[in-house]
Amino acid sequence: MIDLLYIRDEETHPDGTVIFEEGGFSDWVYVILEGEVKVSKNTPKGKVTVAKLGEGDFIGELEFLDMGKEPRSATVAAVGPVKLGVLDRDKLRREYDILSPDFRKIIRTVVQRLRRITVQAASLASS
Repeated sequence: MIDLLYIRDEETHPDGTVIFEEGGFSDWVYVILEGEVKVSKNTPKGKVTVAKLGEGDFIGELEFLDMGKEPRSATVAAVGPVKLGVLDRDKLRREYDILSPDFRKIIRTVVQRLRRITVQAASLASS
């Protein structure tokens, strides 16, 4: 579980609420405090669920690590009532910035690879 000092606010979302949409821009990161969310991708054949996440999981981390320069890679919606912790992105950014440039490059590479794999998985699931 995340250190509570990183949580700057909390949000609650009822069942079915879209927390954020694929294609949107933001670099907020959330931790799921209670409940479950569904992560889905748009494909030519419709939406495909690529993951279900629960307590202790993060959402929005890819866009944070891309510094908000890339759009949201998926849509996230509440499955039942969900309570989220909104992480203090300034604290996270300070910690990220003290990493070595080489380590930051490794993280960006992993993020880009995960984005590609998610697109491929959604494509396979819809075929």
